[in-house]
Amino acid sequence: MLKETIEKGKERRSRIVQELFKLYDRVRELEGELEEEITELLKRLDEDDFIVEFYGVTLENDGLEWWTKRGKEIRVRADGSIEVCDRRGKPILRG
Repeated sequence: MLKETIEKGKERRSRIVQELFKLYDRVRELEGELEEEITELLKRLDEDDFIVEFYGVTLENDGLEWWTKRGKEIRVRADGSIEVCDRRGKPILRG
């Protein structure tokens, strides 16, 4: 009985996992595009600084956030705006 139930859902689970992997690949691709733009911006602000970590969704839940080697926080909002803050959270660039 259990074996039949497991086997019955195998194909559906396989499709779901394959679709998730496609989505994960696309997410990595899009994050990479944003990181390229951020890297170019950082070069102009401080050529020795670079992204060290993708933090995830902003606290306000309206964008994405990265951290840099020198402690800057970079937020890209859903509307496309960008904000760079120093390690104390003080904005040093908004656009």
